[in-house]
Amino acid sequence: MKINTRNVRIFIVVFLLTGMFCGLLSNYTRRAPKRNFSDFRVYHATAQRFIAQEDIYSRPDEAITPFKYSPAFAFVTAPLGFFSIKTASLIFFTLNFIAMLVIFVFSRKLITGNSLSFGKRMVLYALCGLFTSRFLLQVLHQGQVTIVMFALVVVGLWLLEKKKEVPAAALLAFSVMLKYTSAIFLPFFLFRKNRRLISLIIICIAVYCLLPAVHVGLEKEAQYLKKWLPFISDTSLDKGSLYDYKNQSLLSLCLRFFTKESPYAIVILPLTFTQGLIIAVLAASMIYGGILWRKTENRFYRALDYSLLFICMAFFNPNAWMSNFIFLIPAYMTLLYYLMKTRFKDVMAITLVVVSFALGSWGSESVVGNSLENLLEELSSVTIAGLLLTVALLRLKFSRNLPRINNDYADF
Repeated sequence: MKINTRNVRIFIVVFLLTGMFCGLLSNYTRRAPKRNFSDFRVYHATAQRFIAQEDIYSRPDEAITPFKYSPAFAFVTAPLGFFSIKTASLIFFTLNFIAMLVIFVFSRKLITGNSLSFGKRMVLYALCGLFTSRFLLQVLHQGQVTIVMFALVVVGLWLLEKKKEVPAAALLAFSVMLKYTSAIFLPFFLFRKNRRLISLIIICIAVYCLLPAVHVGLEKEAQYLKKWLPFISDTSLDKGSLYDYKNQSLLSLCLRFFTKESPYAIVILPLTFTQGLIIAVLAASMIYGGILWRKTENRFYRALDYSLLFICMAFFNPNAWMSNFIFLIPAYMTLLYYLMKTRFKDVMAITLVVVSFALGSWGSESVVGNSLENLLEELSSVTIAGLLLTVALLRLKFSRNLPRINNDYADF
């Protein structure tokens, strides 16, 4: 009797994913109530206020973090408000798990095409999952929407590669509605002269801004929109958040290291707050300038640029808490794919990837303890891990020794 290899592979993958889901869900159901459902309780409370047509940017319960997202976000999550917070959180956890799988599968499609065998794909998924497990577990436990937003961007980029601009624009625009950091892609597309895509994204954003009016009416929606952006500024750009050692943004690194107002004993230069901001802007401009600098137009070089832009989504977020660094997944995947195709002969690339993994993941409390974890976060270890990946990606992009890659990724 001949065994169908494809069916066996499908069975193994489904079995492993089911076991993973059950294990993660069991862990979440134990931890979430003890943590009062972390960030998800903000979404749930806002959904209930939206259903009641109340002010979603008010804060009747001071124990709940302010809602910083768009009215469109409140609109699409409103159905969760009809369930108890426990049931709603399990629904949202399931959605997050599915989105996580989408991120891995479509990132691989975007980066490697169809050039890897089944076994190598599984190795690539496993390594990327291992390297970013600290961030993935945190965002799952917090009930954050970051994973869903990330999945929308990845699928949108994949559709763009398929020349399907309308659905790509719809997904990219909706990702901005969930978290504004995905707007980091818009200057890139503008610089690449993809004006049609930019126009479609703007149209979609306008439509999404009107959607909540279906339930609350135009007048109430206008009030929501009027409060939305100023509310983000008021609740995200305070000095307490910027200097917080849990904040791993590029801006926070510069402020902690280079300003005399820093509450930590790691001040390299005693500059003013404004001067620290200038250094951060200059560093960000250099990174983004490297991304915009045009190279050979093929999918691998676009994958390098996309991976760098995802890193920027974490770096440029004023409040880049640990969960934001799931955006390192495409960077690790691109570099690991490159190493697999070159038979791991690039020592420099291997070193940068391994050290980045060590700084980003080995600093967790479960590995080094709470005190050392806090110290490493004060030293911006996760930010530095992202910077090492940035260096590795830019090095590939501008390397004269990197042979051109065929569009089908057949060889180097």
